[in-house]
Amino acid sequence: MFRSKLLALLGTGVLLGVSGPAFSQASTAQPAPSLYERLGGLAPISVVVSDFIDALVPDAVLNANPAIDAARKRVPAPYLKYHVTAMVCQVTGGPCQYHGRAMKESHAHLNITERE
Repeated sequence: MFRSKLLALLGTGVLLGVSGPAFSQASTAQPAPSLYERLGGLAPISVVVSDFIDALVPDAVLNANPAIDAARKRVPAPYLKYHVTAMVCQVTGGPCQYHGRAMKESHAHLNITERE
């Protein structure tokens, strides 16, 4: 279940820096658990990110773009998984700190099309 939740988030903007709960909950007792906590923490997030990157790296449509193909060959998948896991952890309210570049900056040179 956590995989489907996280995959839905990855597809709807978490990787673009969207964070915070979608709905406010009135509570007089304890605050609602963070999205990070609701997803199960770092272990489930890292598993889903790993699966996600494993699906992206060999994608023929993406790799038809010479800039993306070159980046795939230059940046090892484990390094990419580390950064994406840290980013998802941070934007969902977890303790991780993402130290990479902003998404727009890190992808600007790739000339990504709408189809890709």
